[in-house]
Amino acid sequence: MDVSRDSAQVSPYRAESGAAITKIFVYGTLKPGGRNYFLAEGVMHTEPAYLEGYELLHFEPERYPAMVPGVEVSGAGCVHGVVLTFRDIEAALPALDALEGLHLSPPEYERVVVTVQPSGQTVWTYVYVNQMRLAAAGVSAVAGGDWRLQ
Repeated sequence: MDVSRDSAQVSPYRAESGAAITKIFVYGTLKPGGRNYFLAEGVMHTEPAYLEGYELLHFEPERYPAMVPGVEVSGAGCVHGVVLTFRDIEAALPALDALEGLHLSPPEYERVVVTVQPSGQTVWTYVYVNQMRLAAAGVSAVAGGDWRLQ
């Protein structure tokens, strides 16, 4: 997935269209009750959602999930999670981006804009992009696309 952009023209807190996005779809440790939910400061509202056209994977020994485009491994093609609505997304994203390793070389995840169901809302989410880790041992498909069942 190549999403190269001119960083001088695109704010890291807005979609390429320029629209402000105040919500994030999360599917693992950032969900309410998850071990990293405390990093999601300023959440005003949560709601269940799902994302079609993606595959959810589980990493061992790290014990966290990764979402990748496609419907290859389990055939589910649907990832279940939660949409978090933030009071101040620009204050929240730096900590979330750091957790997801956007600054690493190579990066672990990439923050992208998606449309979640059933609401049809446009939100941010994190997609796993480290191809070396995906090819290594300890990667398994999450049946049904719901990581809480792991």
